[in-house]
Amino acid sequence: SGQEANFFGLDVGTSRIVLGSGEFNNVKTQTQLNAFVTVPYSKFTENILRQNKITYQMNGKEILIFGNESEKFANSFNVEARRPMCNGLLNPTEANGWQIIQSIIELLVKKTKKTDILCFSVPGAPRGGEANLVYHEGMLKNFLESLGYRAKSVNEGLSVIFAEMERDNFTGIGISCGGGMCNVCFAFMSVPVFSFSISKAGDYIDNAVAAVTSEVPTRIRVIKEESLDLSRAPKDKYESAMHIYYEEMILTLVETLRTEISESRNLPRLDRAIPIVLSGGTAKPKGFLEKFEKIFRQNDFPIKISEVRMASEPLTATARGCYIAAAYES
Repeated sequence: SGQEANFFGLDVGTSRIVLGSGEFNNVKTQTQLNAFVTVPYSKFTENILRQNKITYQMNGKEILIFGNESEKFANSFNVEARRPMCNGLLNPTEANGWQIIQSIIELLVKKTKKTDILCFSVPGAPRGGEANLVYHEGMLKNFLESLGYRAKSVNEGLSVIFAEMERDNFTGIGISCGGGMCNVCFAFMSVPVFSFSISKAGDYIDNAVAAVTSEVPTRIRVIKEESLDLSRAPKDKYESAMHIYYEEMILTLVETLRTEISESRNLPRLDRAIPIVLSGGTAKPKGFLEKFEKIFRQNDFPIKISEVRMASEPLTATARGCYIAAAYES
């Protein structure tokens, strides 16, 4: 058919799913929380949900409420929202997980009859978790193809490079600090040299801080997203713990990156220093960039780095990069 293909980029993250669509120079993004809550079934509850146009599904004697609506419910009923994904991949312990992810994706991605191209993000293989990544990627690809798309996976770190490094000839290091993991990719002229992931990320920080302060992770996440400032001294036990675990995460990230570069057999010849770009929700708190730079500069680095900078929009960089990858595919 002579129809123009449209492009889409889908960031399938542990905490949020983001769709990038629209025009090449003006990518629009829409977001859904990658979470759900279950409430016991009653006719009354079902009517309330219908009246408020809240999307839900029946599951035996339970009602599943998913996506953005799940947060309101979790807060109102003081229950923990559950996650269909864990550490960047499908959560094998969550029986309804796969069904929920499909439902959340369908809130954003509509069926198509055209040859639309959709690139979706996948993490770098966690050490020892390669087989799980193959399954995760295959399930997503098959599902997106069933909606009518030409679907292709893009490494999450590489998508940050696509979104943020056009002026650097797509050469540099992209780091995406998400909920389930931190993803890192080093690319030369858009070709990945290596990529990796670590599972110390936002959820790890929330859970670790919650454990040592005897608070629930959801509450910690709210403090982290709304008031944490890593550039000033912590003002209470929660912030003190967050500073400690943030520093540990950054240190692990920098050390792993240093090791990967030192051990890499196929490093390209670089005639100039390259940038590092940070993105993702976990990199959003004020002072994160400064803390990263401080830890990064403590030791020599095996290649020359021109600057460390923040993505223009840290929460949408992955989806925008996947969109750009889809546009280049055509």
